[in-house]
Amino acid sequence: MAALVTTQRIAPAAAPAGGTINAASHAVSRRESQGEESAKIWVRTSTWGLLLLLLYFALDGVSPFVNEPTATRAVATSSAGGVMVDRAGKLVIFLACMLFAVHRHKSVRRMSMQMKLVTSFPILALLLSPLSQLTTRTLSSGTLLLGSILLIYYMMVRYTFDQVLELLLVLGTATIMASIVFALALPQYGLDEMGGHSEAWKGIFSAKNYLGNLALFFMTGAVSYRPRTAFLRSVRVAQVLFCLTAIAFSRAATAYLLTAVYIAYFVILRSLRRFRKKDYFLVCLVFAVTLSAAVALIVLWPDFLFELLGKDVTLTGRTGIWTAVMDSILKRPLFGYGYQAFWLGLEGESYRVILEVSWLLAQAQNGFLDVTVELGVAGLAIVILVFGFAFRDGVACLFQSRDQRQLRAVEWYLAIVVLTLIYNLDESFLFEPKHLGSMMFVLACVGLKIEWLRLRAASKV
Repeated sequence: MAALVTTQRIAPAAAPAGGTINAASHAVSRRESQGEESAKIWVRTSTWGLLLLLLYFALDGVSPFVNEPTATRAVATSSAGGVMVDRAGKLVIFLACMLFAVHRHKSVRRMSMQMKLVTSFPILALLLSPLSQLTTRTLSSGTLLLGSILLIYYMMVRYTFDQVLELLLVLGTATIMASIVFALALPQYGLDEMGGHSEAWKGIFSAKNYLGNLALFFMTGAVSYRPRTAFLRSVRVAQVLFCLTAIAFSRAATAYLLTAVYIAYFVILRSLRRFRKKDYFLVCLVFAVTLSAAVALIVLWPDFLFELLGKDVTLTGRTGIWTAVMDSILKRPLFGYGYQAFWLGLEGESYRVILEVSWLLAQAQNGFLDVTVELGVAGLAIVILVFGFAFRDGVACLFQSRDQRQLRAVEWYLAIVVLTLIYNLDESFLFEPKHLGSMMFVLACVGLKIEWLRLRAASKV
């Protein structure tokens, strides 16, 4: 544990009252030195290489000049040539991820041992490949997922929290700005026409829901980031506005709802800072009662919520999909049909689901169902435990820490975990091999573990 904690600097203890001026000077000097250190990352080739790699995951490995339904792309590798290109591309990206991981192999190995549950997910996917409906896809996708997770470990041991947010700020600003340009200047690519939503923006991303998802995730990072220069302050403000614009024009109902959830989350945590730690329990109890009342209202009068979200009582056909997928899960409940090997179009078990719902699909419209249908109860158990430990680490830090920098980090990490949980109730990207949202979820879980270990180490001093 100590080896991991030492990879990040621990804030010094508060100065005595008589040393206020010296403490203030020290704080200013420390911020200046951290700003200089952050500026140095942009003169390194590795940082720009990392950004290019993250751009691949942000685009889901799909060219922005491709505009076709996600489900069609998911099964478009049925030809021999397409299969070879797909597998070779994943191998190249995996090797690129490994180049970074090997550069800090000792720290990455320690991190992988600390994050055993997260690390075990791609390993389980690879071990169960003999049971897969399409073994080669499971092997290539599982390998890429392992590489992306190791890349996240590298980022967390190589960069500080503010540096990570700065990387995401640059990546997010570039991709969201490009999406706005595509939607306005190149509508044949920037609008989700092939998805049946001719007025909805998708930008350079693969679908309108993906744009809404990443725009919200990028916005949370911009809100939590503390700029070190006037220029970055301007970029931060612009990014928040760009993200809100992208969310609005994506016309993604889930993104609308989750934006409101994030705003409520942000306001509540900001309000909590005014209370003493011992009063947190009372505030959280009031919040829990309010949340329970809201859930009860939704259950008793669901039509109001559906009307608000612009959906029908079947959640735009999702309930039918979930029922059909559950029938498939019951046929292979323990280990599923193979990682990334269930949705094969008009082949295998997915053919039955597609016939039943009369809809060409590439996901179950629920991340937890997708994990279960691919890796069975074994995979679902890992995902539930990952969420459980993330919440344990985050809540412990919120209740016990008095370090403002640590609290700011924990609040952002926890926001990503909460949004990922809710997103995957009617969307699906949990442990996807080429999804930046999935990678940011892993990053948040790693960050919460680091902060929890730091808190434990500080309490023993």
